[in-house]
Amino acid sequence: MDILASSKHSLGRSWTEFEAFFHRTLQSDIELLNTINQHLLQHAGKQLRPLLTLMAAGVCGEITGNTHVAATAVEMVHTASLLHDDVVDNADRRRGAPSVKALWKSHAAVLTGDYWLSRAFRLVVEHREHRLLPWFTGCLVHLSEGELLQLSKALKLDTGEEDYYTIIGKKTASLMATGMAAGAITAGADEDSVQKMYDAGYQSGLAFQIRDDIFDYQKTNLTGKPAGNDVREQKITLPLLCALKKTDNAGQARVLGWVKKAAKRHRYAVKVIRFVRDNGGLDDAQRLLQEHTQQALTLINGFPHSNLQQQLAQLVQQLTERKK
Repeated sequence: MDILASSKHSLGRSWTEFEAFFHRTLQSDIELLNTINQHLLQHAGKQLRPLLTLMAAGVCGEITGNTHVAATAVEMVHTASLLHDDVVDNADRRRGAPSVKALWKSHAAVLTGDYWLSRAFRLVVEHREHRLLPWFTGCLVHLSEGELLQLSKALKLDTGEEDYYTIIGKKTASLMATGMAAGAITAGADEDSVQKMYDAGYQSGLAFQIRDDIFDYQKTNLTGKPAGNDVREQKITLPLLCALKKTDNAGQARVLGWVKKAAKRHRYAVKVIRFVRDNGGLDDAQRLLQEHTQQALTLINGFPHSNLQQQLAQLVQQLTERKK
């Protein structure tokens, strides 16, 4: 049993009740929407974010019906962001299957994303869990800002390390953090515990994204994308930033020139990948990943000891490990 399955099993009925609630929430009178939703549910991925939400609640107190609301809202916001991303990136595949954009065209993908987003907020309001609204609205602002910043930096090819952390903080870490804070809120945690759960989620999210960015430079890529995909999309991520520190201005300009050409010529992506590997970019990024993971674990281990607390720490540890 892998760590995700083990973590879901440790939640017992709380996880199965969440899944049933999540599926019920998506039912609609619109036939096309139900068809698209069914496709999304069949390819739902790991459902990591709602899992973290429920586990955070269990660590802080009791998993309640409103925890299911929070976990469902988190998964809806995440799915909406992926639907919109596929349109922005013109992606025809998602999780090994045709994307909604490929099957039903861009208009349907955007509108379905809008529906999932709106349904998430309506759900929170319907259940009078108004304490969650500032966290979710703030997260939405971050997601949009992160996507636009990444787009602007890809056009200019001037991403620095601070820019990189801002992008992944807004695009990836903010939603993980919001989910864990939401879980704590629905369990009745105090403000200090809620903030600590948010910070633990944020550090976990940074490490999780750095891990994926390291994968993009490995021969065996476990993300389902071809190696060098980020380079071809003009995304300058942490492994490349770490490697660029090892060369002079002329060398940096040469490598960034390769990145610019990589969108249309695969051999330049190969050059960038080789440069990163040869100049220690992967090892340096791995060290930073471990720092963020340790910060997350320190925060989680600060909560009262329990089986679920240890399970949460183990989940974060394994999710952020680099696989060869």
